[in-house]
Amino acid sequence: MNILIGYDGSECADAALRELKRAGLPYEARSVVLTIADVWPPSPPGAEDNMSDLDQRIRARVLELREADKRVLVEAGNKAARAAHIVQASFPNWNVRSHASADSPAWGILKEADEWLADLIVLGSHGMSVTERLFIGSVSQRVMTHASCSVRVARERKEYNGRPLRLIVGFDGSTDAQAAVFEVASRSWPKDTEIRVVTAVDQRMLSAIATRVLRLRLSLENGDNNNHEAWLETMTESAAERLNVAELKATSFIAQGEPKRVLLDSARDWEADCIFLGATGLTGLRRLLIGSVSSAVTAHAPCTVEVVRPRRLAESA
Repeated sequence: MNILIGYDGSECADAALRELKRAGLPYEARSVVLTIADVWPPSPPGAEDNMSDLDQRIRARVLELREADKRVLVEAGNKAARAAHIVQASFPNWNVRSHASADSPAWGILKEADEWLADLIVLGSHGMSVTERLFIGSVSQRVMTHASCSVRVARERKEYNGRPLRLIVGFDGSTDAQAAVFEVASRSWPKDTEIRVVTAVDQRMLSAIATRVLRLRLSLENGDNNNHEAWLETMTESAAERLNVAELKATSFIAQGEPKRVLLDSARDWEADCIFLGATGLTGLRRLLIGSVSSAVTAHAPCTVEVVRPRRLAESA
């Protein structure tokens, strides 16, 4: 597993590092801790020679700014190195390295993830203040929308009260929702971890289900297969059973209402530690789902949210 950790030195980023211990991540993995310096990329060798015709004051100012950018990039490298040391101490069997680059935060993370073929991007969340929502909109949302891999936006709960880890899996029967179930089932969780598979039913989902059921009826000669409730119950229970087979304690839950509201209410009422979501819903409207469900849940959830995309190896198999 290739895990890319976006780190900016903030308290939220430090909390994301600590929260990694509760993510069920594998015993062995490769990880890159990436810090983005939001400055102009370094000038190529000899670039200063091309400024000979500039006014001396302008040239001096340009050189001063470039030196400042270099210092920012060096400090970014130091931050990444310190964070990589923390990750290595938490996961001794991981292959951890650090890296800093000059770029805009979201696109720098996406570029590194694509070049390195990351399976998971981990980011810190700034919570619910105005400034923090700006972070969600400008960085996390862009990364979630455009990433080719799973994205985990981490929030650390301050108090666990000694209770078991609690996970919610948002499930609608789509391919990516099934990938979320598979991802949870494949990780290493504490023995007493509790999982709730939550299916939210709204009109758009019922329309998608009706289409599926109609296709199923056309392929069968008997049986009444247009019972939405029965189909939903079977679908959700099957997902929970898949987790139970992996020796996890899973239950299923179906609720009427808007998916993002159902998931947020479930997370608050149950005091969940993480919500897992598929990146593409049953309707196949990827960007609509990212905008209306994943972004809303990530921005407002009281816990960590992981948006799951199928592993690249699985896609190519």
